[in-house]
Amino acid sequence: MTAVNPSAGAAGHPPRPVPRRGLLWAVFVTVVILTALAFFAVGRLSGAPQQISDDGPDAGFARDMQVHHAQAVEMALIIRDTSTNEEIRAVAYDIATTQQHQKGQMFAWLQGWGLSQAGTAAPMAWMQAGEHGPSHEASAAAAPQTQMEGMATPEQMQSLRTASGTEADRLFTDLMIRHHQGGVAMATAAVNLAETARVRDFAAGLVEAQNAEILALQDLRARL
Repeated sequence: MTAVNPSAGAAGHPPRPVPRRGLLWAVFVTVVILTALAFFAVGRLSGAPQQISDDGPDAGFARDMQVHHAQAVEMALIIRDTSTNEEIRAVAYDIATTQQHQKGQMFAWLQGWGLSQAGTAAPMAWMQAGEHGPSHEASAAAAPQTQMEGMATPEQMQSLRTASGTEADRLFTDLMIRHHQGGVAMATAAVNLAETARVRDFAAGLVEAQNAEILALQDLRARL
């Protein structure tokens, strides 16, 4: 059988044009990814190897952001499998592939540092320690975090799995905007607290990329 090009029109009619906003999103995401990778490359080449503390901000960021990214990938794959909105599906694919790749980078950091992938500290404890400085008493007095910023609750994740149509698309964008906002907060802390140029530069690229994606998601949400 001859494969049918879904973008082609009926006989005698020109192919259906690609939506302009979809093209704009594709170009935008390419720029964002290249920016983030450029920051990562600079960090990777900067400075000599150094000992990384198991309970320090570099290891804490690498562990927590892997978990944070994992949920973003899960949400993106859920909506990509259920949505019929091609722009939503394209956005979800970009988020899933980009953040899965970044997870692999952070996994490799911890391996290279000789540290375990899972730590014993509470989520974002490395951020609290930085806020309170070297004082152990102040750190101990800080309220323990049970969930990282921007993470969807189990109930919200279940709602996304069972939703359909425009309702699912809107829920996905709402959750992903909040998720990115939490990611920006974590990455901003890493820019200020991390001890290695590699982590600081990667986190700076993440702040820039996810802030730009938040604006794009908000524009998309307004059109659903």
